[in-house]
Amino acid sequence: MNETALYRKERLISIDALRGFAMFLILAYDIGGAPVLQTFIKLWSENFANAASVQLEYNFTEGLRLSFIAMPMFLFVVGLVIPLSMNNRLLQKDKTRVYYHILKRVFILFLLGLIAGGHLLHLEFANMPVYNNVLEYISICYLVCSILVLNTSALVQFIITVALLVLYWALFLFIPVPGWNGEIYSGQMNLAIFVDNVVLGPFHHPGSWQVLATINFISNMLLGVLIGQIIFSGRKQESKTRLLFLYGFLMFITGFIWGQVFPVIRSLWTSSFVLETCGISTLLLAAFYLIIDVWGYSKWAFFFVVFGVNSIAIYMMAHMFDFRLIGNIFVGGLSALFPPNVQDFIQALAAMAVMWLIMYWMYLKKTFIKI
Repeated sequence: MNETALYRKERLISIDALRGFAMFLILAYDIGGAPVLQTFIKLWSENFANAASVQLEYNFTEGLRLSFIAMPMFLFVVGLVIPLSMNNRLLQKDKTRVYYHILKRVFILFLLGLIAGGHLLHLEFANMPVYNNVLEYISICYLVCSILVLNTSALVQFIITVALLVLYWALFLFIPVPGWNGEIYSGQMNLAIFVDNVVLGPFHHPGSWQVLATINFISNMLLGVLIGQIIFSGRKQESKTRLLFLYGFLMFITGFIWGQVFPVIRSLWTSSFVLETCGISTLLLAAFYLIIDVWGYSKWAFFFVVFGVNSIAIYMMAHMFDFRLIGNIFVGGLSALFPPNVQDFIQALAAMAVMWLIMYWMYLKKTFIKI
C-alpha cells in the first residue's frame, strides 16, 4: 500500500449518503415494487409525463438520462472506499490473508449477482442469464482495483485508467464486426454485442452487452479509487473540497468533449459516458462532503444514509421480494379511493417506506451486512 500513513480512518457520512442516494435511484426505478419516480411523473399533465418519462427509460440511445446515473455512481462509490479498506486490512493482516479476503468477497458478490440478475434460486440453469447484474460487474472490478491498490501507486492507477478508457475506444474504431457494415455504435450490431454473443451464447441477456464493457466498468471503479485517495488523505478539508469540485468538473467536461467523437451511450458504457457520470458522481460527492462533513448539516441526508450503510442487503431484498404487496396491507384500501395514477404513487411510496423502515430497524440494531 502506497502512502499508507496518509489515509484517515474516519467514517465519512457523505460517502454513505452518496451510496444511499444511488441505491434510492435504483430502487425508485424498477425493483422492489417501489417505482416512485415513474408513478410520480404520471401525476402531472400528459405533456409533462411524456417528456419526463424519457428520463427513466433504459433503451439504447445517446446522451445522459436520470436513469443512467445510478449504476455508474454505485460502481464509483465502491471504488471510493477501496483505498481505505485495503489500508486498514493491511494494518491487521498480512498480504496473503488480504488476498484471501478479496477472493472470498469476489466469489460472494458474483454469486449474489447470479441470484439477483440470473435468478439462480429458480434452478432453471438452461435459461439463466449470466453476467448481467451490477453485483457481478462489481465483483470483477473489485478484484482488479483491489490488486492495483495493493501493489501500485496512484500515478500508475491513473495511467491504467486512462489507458483502459482509450483502449475501449480503440477497440470499436479498429476492430470490424464480422458480417456487419453498419455504424460501429449501432444498437442493432456492434463489437460489444458480437463479443457477448460469442462469449455468453445462450446465457446472454438480450439488451445487455457487458462482457467487453468490463474494460470500462473497471475504469469507472478506478476513478472512484483515485477520488477516494483524495477524500481519505491527510489534506485539509478545504483542499479536499476544492479538488473534488475541480476533478469532477474536469471529468465531466472531458467526457462531454470526447462524446463528440465517441458518443455517450449507456448501453455500451462508452468512455465518454464513464467520464460524464463519474464527473457527476464526484461533483455530488463534493457537495455532500462540503455540506455534511465540513459544515456539519447531516440530518437531511439521514434518509439516504440508512440505505447506504446496508446497500447490498436492500438491493438483494428488492430483487427477491415485492414490497408493494406488504405496503398494500396498510394503504391498499386508502389508495383505492383515488384515481389510478394517484393510487399507483401511494402504493409505490408505501413500498419504499417498508424497505426504508426495515433498513432503519437494522440501522438501530447496528446490523450492517458486510461482505
